[in-house]
Amino acid sequence: MESVAGRGTPIVVYSAPKTASTSVAAALDRTPGIATIKVHFLQPAHFWAGPLQQKVAPNGLLRHRAIAQRPARRILVNSNEPLRMVSVIREPIGFNLSNYTYFGRAYWMRTFWRSAPFLPTDRILRHFLDTFPHASSSLWWEHEFARTTGIDVGREAFDAERGWQRYQHGRFDCLVIRADITDSAKQDALRGWTGFDVAAVERENANDTQAAPGVYNRLKEAIRDEPAYVERMLALPSMRTFYSDAQRMAIRDRWLG
Repeated sequence: MESVAGRGTPIVVYSAPKTASTSVAAALDRTPGIATIKVHFLQPAHFWAGPLQQKVAPNGLLRHRAIAQRPARRILVNSNEPLRMVSVIREPIGFNLSNYTYFGRAYWMRTFWRSAPFLPTDRILRHFLDTFPHASSSLWWEHEFARTTGIDVGREAFDAERGWQRYQHGRFDCLVIRADITDSAKQDALRGWTGFDVAAVERENANDTQAAPGVYNRLKEAIRDEPAYVERMLALPSMRTFYSDAQRMAIRDRWLG
């Protein structure tokens, strides 16, 4: 595999929030000779300016705070320089629960975040099901990644058994990695792509550092009684792109117990 080292720009870790991309960024940051930029959104339609703006974009994708994203867009998108990107895929149920709880205080549970640990689980579950943009993990690839890079992953091959794939288009050289493959497999993929001896990939930015205590685990258990929701998430386009039939069924069994 051709090395992506030495092209004069940092490696951009470009993923939707709560996909375990921080673990990949931290491994690259710990690697001598590699500089990184981490960003979740580069399309202005998905920048969130604060409580007076809708949390969900018209296309159905969740928005995210725009503090670092506006300058990142100026540097990364409005340029003709070659650009290296790493993006991470996470299955949608874990993605949704993590985003809902981790960003609950700022976005989704603003009105009851402090009392959430004491509220009945079924009340929080109903709020989650009724208010969160559940297709976001799939929409990100269409409305963010494809619009930024020109790469439509739904029309490209992805090695689901291996769990990662390299895509090249114009000035973009992208490595797409599934979050559920082993950390050592992530490290091997990064090493082969960068040409550097990338440091070990380790768990970072866990939900328990910010989420209302206990809420994530309670919702995780409650999802076991929502088979229609699980099936709907497994039918999203990104799931058919990045996961085999057997892998999707394994995810179904894990969530439904």
